[in-house]
Amino acid sequence: MRKVIIILGLITSIVATILSVTKFSSLAVTPIIIAFLCGLIILFLSKKEQTKTKTIQYIFLLVIISLSITIYKGVVDTVEIDNTAQPNEINTEGVKETLNDTKTEKDL
Repeated sequence: MRKVIIILGLITSIVATILSVTKFSSLAVTPIIIAFLCGLIILFLSKKEQTKTKTIQYIFLLVIISLSITIYKGVVDTVEIDNTAQPNEINTEGVKETLNDTKTEKDL
């Protein structure tokens, strides 16, 4: 049971680290949570059995790295919005209205 949880924790922490570095950093939250929970379970089992905790340290280290990269990308990355089309439409509508106003004044 302990080995299965260790393997699951290591795999999910590695997947979380890989996902946090790529453009799919928002998907890294789920593996981070799974790896963190596996790390906690292994920690409680190792305290009970008095075994080595080196793998737990690796899992938590990878979780911290991936979580910090994911938070960094979420805070620093900005979404670029292309607003150049909207002012042009507004300007052309304003020009059309002024042309219509001047035409009606000339007709009078």
